[in-house]
Amino acid sequence: MKHSKYWIVAACAVALLSGCTRSADTMADGRIKLDYWVFLSGGDLSYMEAIVDEYNSSQDEVYVDIILQDWDDYYTKIVTSVAADRGPDIGISHAASLPQLMNQGLLQPVEEMMTGAGLDFNRFPENIRDAVEVEDELYAVPIDTHPFILYINTDLAEEAGLLNEQGLPEIEETPTGLSDYFAAAKEALPDKTPLAISTGGVDTYRWWWTVYFQMGGTPIFSDDLREPEITLDRDIAIQAAEYIHNFFGDVIPMHIGDFYETFQAGNAVGMMTGVWATGIWEAADLNFTAMPIPQSFDVEAAQGDAHTLIVPIKEEQSSERKEAIAEFISFVSDEGAEWAKAGHIPARTDVVESSEFQDQPFRADYAEVASKVVFTNKTIYQNPAETDMIRALDEIMSNRLTPEAGIDQMLKALAVTTRQ
Repeated sequence: MKHSKYWIVAACAVALLSGCTRSADTMADGRIKLDYWVFLSGGDLSYMEAIVDEYNSSQDEVYVDIILQDWDDYYTKIVTSVAADRGPDIGISHAASLPQLMNQGLLQPVEEMMTGAGLDFNRFPENIRDAVEVEDELYAVPIDTHPFILYINTDLAEEAGLLNEQGLPEIEETPTGLSDYFAAAKEALPDKTPLAISTGGVDTYRWWWTVYFQMGGTPIFSDDLREPEITLDRDIAIQAAEYIHNFFGDVIPMHIGDFYETFQAGNAVGMMTGVWATGIWEAADLNFTAMPIPQSFDVEAAQGDAHTLIVPIKEEQSSERKEAIAEFISFVSDEGAEWAKAGHIPARTDVVESSEFQDQPFRADYAEVASKVVFTNKTIYQNPAETDMIRALDEIMSNRLTPEAGIDQMLKALAVTTRQ
């Protein structure tokens, strides 16, 4: 239940004789209480909860309360809560959302406080470190990279004769390699779905992003936080959309109701989504292989984002609380191999190289993708721009617009968005 500050003051006045002196920032046993907001769902929430439980058990001075927020309005809640000075002490944010949050004055820079807690930002690869830097300040601590990858049901692939002598899928890294592989799956197993992915939505956008940059596409926007120019290459954007469109209705059925369920039920040879599905398929006891999207074109590139830990601004925050926040964030960063059990690639190079990560199945097979991720441009328009791009690609893949008309619609929508 939420209350206004006035209600709290009144309640404390009424209960003064019974000792209403303990702040909501302090536990009954005197421990500092930190609110930690997350939007995680599906398979990865339990892994983060385990990390928080481990931290709370590791010491007796700080208690972290992990609070799950609805994904649909998560960032809106961050904005409104911080504006009311009732925001969380720590939150999760995608790297793509940092420019918008920073521009709204919601975030504290973190480099100084994290250096004091012993975290060296040189442990992060350049592309991941750069993803959390806005206007020469670091505004978050990255905890992973989560790229868009390919999953293969190895039982079905073996039945179709599509595994090599090592029991792994072999897909030629050519423009037709991916489509040839799943065309062969369709011919061998006509009662199964060759490749499962939604006809529209964010996963198709992630695939288009991968192909667009592998084809040599230029950034979507110029490097300007508040007044970017649209620098998307129209011709390559059309080529990437045409390439993906040719899969639909052929090796990808149109309008699959739930492509996760299709793959989990053993009815699809392959499917594409983010690395977080690795933990889901393991829990489902599937025989599968996880691998990078094949390098079909000239440029090494992949779509992905990073979960990061942010420190929202608060009007009054003691040095003691700041130290507690930094120590918890550092703890989560150190637990990157545990977090990787959800399927994510740890953000820190030293964690990726550790035996705790390398000994986990599947993850090391696609860990190299992290260095190839093309992160979004640092503009305050990234989130609405993503919506514009998804809508245009939906129209193309559903055959309501040609690739040329769909990309032109995308460009017009981006122009409107950046003028708002």
